Amino acid sequence: MFEPNRFVLCAMALTAIPVVAQETHMVTDRMGRNVELPVEVNRIVTDFMPLPSAWYISTGSGDEVVGMHPNSMRMAKRSILGRIAPELLAAETGFTQGSSVNIEEVLRLAPDVFVTYETRQTIADVEKTGIPVLSLDVLSQSKGNVFETYFGWTKLLGQIAGQQERTDKIVAYANDVLMHTRSHIAHLSEKERPGALFFSRLGEDNLKINGTGHFGHFWMTEGGNRNLAPEGIPPLADIDMEQVYALNPEVIFISNFSPAQPEDLYENRITGQDWRHVSAVQNKRVYKVPEGIFQWYPPSADAPLMLQWIAQVSHPKLFDDYVIEEVIRDYYARFYDFNLRDEDIAAILKPTH
Repeated sequence: MFEPNRFVLCAMALTAIPVVAQETHMVTDRMGRNVELPVEVNRIVTDFMPLPSAWYISTGSGDEVVGMHPNSMRMAKRSILGRIAPELLAAETGFTQGSSVNIEEVLRLAPDVFVTYETRQTIADVEKTGIPVLSLDVLSQSKGNVFETYFGWTKLLGQIAGQQERTDKIVAYANDVLMHTRSHIAHLSEKERPGALFFSRLGEDNLKINGTGHFGHFWMTEGGNRNLAPEGIPPLADIDMEQVYALNPEVIFISNFSPAQPEDLYENRITGQDWRHVSAVQNKRVYKVPEGIFQWYPPSADAPLMLQWIAQVSHPKLFDDYVIEEVIRDYYARFYDFNLRDEDIAAILKPTH
């Protein structure tokens, strides 16, 4: 059982241990907090689930991540990340469970920095031990703008690792993709933008869509769709089938946070729901979000690929100037130094979970 409040004795004990002074510098994390870090960061412990993949694309290394959340480990094992960076699979996970952190176990891992979410009590708890803490945002700073969020992380991690030249190239590539996509859809009228719903959760007793201010809204609108979510709803909102019928989306996207597949709607497999009369189902325009080095729905290292994918499935004729499989292959070779097989690309584009 976790006992987060027992860190005091451990912290006191550490003060009696002589340490070798390290050169440090100040960085500003995503919440505007000034944090003093070692210039050389060799050991990272984190309960921030996207951090392992974010660190890898920013540095080309996973060796520094010595502790990660169990959900991050499960993701690394099921996704291609575990093959690209097998060193990450050696990280320990026993220091955290849910949103709780065992401070004694964190101290045992002796991190140079602990990375966590923006609003966690963990920030204060870990800082009391003398371990510096970086806070990364999810929705609080960018209001669902995935590119702004993810590449804010990337720039920060590049600064920490002394890899600014590398991360500048990653961000430049992403900005080129964003400008290319916007230039292709700029002329579209509202009627030419398909009415869409983005389901964060789609299951028998759990239908949640993205309103303004969440990832799905960013993806849909940047990909040339209209978000049909009713105005004024929360960024993540419950919806029922009667509302779905009334909105009658032309396109439906299903996030990686839900096991549902397009075929579940096409074949009307979900108990208590009848999808037969929804336009997106009738026209076979239900799409499961891909999953590569991380899930593509939230901010991820594959964010430029997600934008290219969603733009192309939304407007195949407008975006016929690239083959998404080849774009994915090139991106992984360029930024992960990893050569994907055809079956790897197929698995990314059609995840089974």
